[in-house]
Amino acid sequence: MSEPRLPKAISYEESKALAQDADPGVRRALAHHPDTKPEVLYFLAEDADAGVRRAIAENDRTPRQADLLLTGDSEVAIREALAEKVKRLTPALSAGDKDAVYDATVRVLETLARDQVVKIRTLVAEALKDIVDAPAHVIRALAQDSEIAVSGPVLQFSPVLTDADLLSIIRSGAVQDALAAISRRSVLREGVADAVVEFGDERTIAILLANGSAQIREETLDALVERAAPNPSWHAPLVSRPILPANAARLLAGFVARALLDRLRARTDLPADVVEAVAEAVSERLQTDEDAGADDLDDSDWADDQVSEADIDALHDQGRLTPETILDAAEEGRKRFAEMALAKCAGVGRKTATRAVAQKSAKGLLALSWKAGLTPSQAVAIQVRLGGLPPGDALGGGDGDAGIGSGGWPLSDEDMEWQLEFFGE
Repeated sequence: MSEPRLPKAISYEESKALAQDADPGVRRALAHHPDTKPEVLYFLAEDADAGVRRAIAENDRTPRQADLLLTGDSEVAIREALAEKVKRLTPALSAGDKDAVYDATVRVLETLARDQVVKIRTLVAEALKDIVDAPAHVIRALAQDSEIAVSGPVLQFSPVLTDADLLSIIRSGAVQDALAAISRRSVLREGVADAVVEFGDERTIAILLANGSAQIREETLDALVERAAPNPSWHAPLVSRPILPANAARLLAGFVARALLDRLRARTDLPADVVEAVAEAVSERLQTDEDAGADDLDDSDWADDQVSEADIDALHDQGRLTPETILDAAEEGRKRFAEMALAKCAGVGRKTATRAVAQKSAKGLLALSWKAGLTPSQAVAIQVRLGGLPPGDALGGGDGDAGIGSGGWPLSDEDMEWQLEFFGE
């Protein structure tokens, strides 16, 4: 909507008259004009025209008392415009000069931080997330917001939050996304890290371990290593921890993937006896892998199934490589066919499927089944028939059940992709 052009210079008396002009376009132009005095801007903050009030909300020169009026505006777009301005101007906020302007600014932030619209609260959180002088009570309110889009930036970045604040949030039953945001903080001390380990799930702890600046006690790290074997998402960040206790390194050498063994062996900060123990573990693991490979060839289910890559490719090109085909092969004991077909339909290399089967990984086989287009209940059959897992250890469920991921899967899509990347190393 175009606005009429006003003179470059406007007197106070002229601006007062223009503020009552019948044309809302004139009043909008006045709201944007650099010569308009603060008291006139305050008057226009209560204008009947939403366009005028929005212009006041966008104007950096609007007095904070007028902004405070606009925090209660019935128009969401006006409150959003005000929040955008606050986000732009807040970096200049300083508690060093606690005058009337500072106090009014804090009141604006307080009100917007309670707004019913998530986007508005998010803008305030983004504005305050790394401000050292941000009002602590506003930061705490944002950190406890039920929407992770609001709480996440503050939990991850705000220097205002104390360890006591973070511990209170963790112990109050905060969602895992909130714990994950805390786990990414650039300064994370031992007590908070311990609380994350106590209340966090597998994904949250993996994020904590990947944060090289997080201070994790040696006893806590040892305890995590003892729990790490069935949690492959912890393996790489554990191997890469800036400080890795000798006992943890020895334990990791017993179960991490071969690529991570090489990374562990390449560390230069481990004591000589630990390096020697890791080298011995590498040698033992290589021999074990070779023995396992020989056993696979001797297994009748694998040896009798002489399907070739060309056979699998042909069936796939003909559209005959369906989930039912894979399930039938697994049920009939044709393990080589089922493994190769699963990899083909999932669009991954065969080694990815081979590793998941060899390690009897419920999560790996679940991810392969998901990627190959199987249902959650079909994925259970694959884990049991192809992977040899006891039915009670298989992951899946009834098709269409509510779950973490889409379609009733017990892992999120992101976690599924991570599993495929892990076994594809």
